[in-house]
Amino acid sequence: MINQLERLVSKEKLSHAYLFEGTLRDDLKQQALEFAARILCQDEQCESRVRQHNYADFYWLETDEQTIKKEMIEDVLHRMNQKPVERTHKVYVIVDFDKVTVQGENSILKFLEEPPANTIALLLTTKSGDILPTIHSRCQHIIIHSASTYEEMLKLDIHADIAATLSALSFSTDEAQEWIQDKLFEELRRALLKWADQIQKDPQMGLIQLVDLLNEANERESQLLILDMLQLYFQDMIYLKIGRETHTSYPDHQIKLKQLSEHISLQTLTQWIDTTQKAKQKLLQYVSPMLVMEQIAIEIAKG
Repeated sequence: MINQLERLVSKEKLSHAYLFEGTLRDDLKQQALEFAARILCQDEQCESRVRQHNYADFYWLETDEQTIKKEMIEDVLHRMNQKPVERTHKVYVIVDFDKVTVQGENSILKFLEEPPANTIALLLTTKSGDILPTIHSRCQHIIIHSASTYEEMLKLDIHADIAATLSALSFSTDEAQEWIQDKLFEELRRALLKWADQIQKDPQMGLIQLVDLLNEANERESQLLILDMLQLYFQDMIYLKIGRETHTSYPDHQIKLKQLSEHISLQTLTQWIDTTQKAKQKLLQYVSPMLVMEQIAIEIAKG
């Protein structure tokens, strides 16, 4: 991938925005750093400065907060509107771009439509489905293939079924261990599967059992995780309908999922995934978790 991007640099055929997509954020970050260094530098000293985030025309936005707010985006754009200091190009990287709020996405959308000359965006995401289609359409897409963490998790004695879900969620081995150690992940996974099955069989009972599900997922981080797992649940149903059993995130739940998927169209499942993605955006905007989940339940009840 880097070789291909180097050829773009040498031929001066760079796009103004690239969306780096993959399953492991550390690999996305490494590749983005390498690409930025190729764009900005002609010597090793310069490349070293970029990798250390010590270069005037290079800006790196990464946060531990649940969302990337509009103010953070506007700070990046303000810096990128300045003339280059070091050489000819400016590069900015936004890690976990799927965490940007709707307001932040709207701010950067205007910037992507009319970017300053020689200003290049590298937007990194492990969840490209959470990003507005209008952002997708203004970026060149770069897919970063990473070695599977599934085998690494098995070596840590994580059960194969649990490892399949964790790796599908793009968890690193360190993150997986943190969730496994306090048993929280397995409990959330079990509660989500129980509720997702129930809401399809008996929507009224599924609405009632939302209380039990949110009692398990009583913090925002676990609520966001529940939505990610629900999206994987629907994706599994799609895979089973088209005969891709080896790609499922819940291998221990395949029989149940296959039975349920027989009565639901691919179009409906796709709509449910879209509803789940929109629900996550609402949760990130601090809409009531119960209201968010009720809206999903109502959509599923429509069939």
